[in-house]
Amino acid sequence: MRTIYICLVAILALALAGCAQPPAQAANDADLRPILVEDVQVEIGVGSPIPVEILVAGTWPDLCAQLARITQQLDGDTVTIELLATAEDPNCPPDFVGVPFRMAFPINAVELPAGTYAVSVNGRSAEVVWPPTQ
Repeated sequence: MRTIYICLVAILALALAGCAQPPAQAANDADLRPILVEDVQVEIGVGSPIPVEILVAGTWPDLCAQLARITQQLDGDTVTIELLATAEDPNCPPDFVGVPFRMAFPINAVELPAGTYAVSVNGRSAEVVWPPTQ
């Protein structure tokens, strides 16, 4: 099941890359907008090294929005991820339902010191204890 999920994420990433604007038409960083994140979870798998993923679910800002930038930062015991969408398009048709998304971000936890970590994605938070207890 995990292999299918990873393949689907890779296909989605390639599809989004194909829809990206050429560099000459790319939006200014000031025009980028945060994506609404409704749920953040941390999934710890089994294996060696132990796989850790941050699972994020939310809603695209509108029907024409594309993922424009992801920033990820570890500062002490806090992991902060920012997801930004392309600039608003005035020609985009209205979205009356909201298009949901789900993304997974792997975390290299091999050298993380033991402790409790806060994970924040666009203001929505979760907590994880590392290393996991049996």
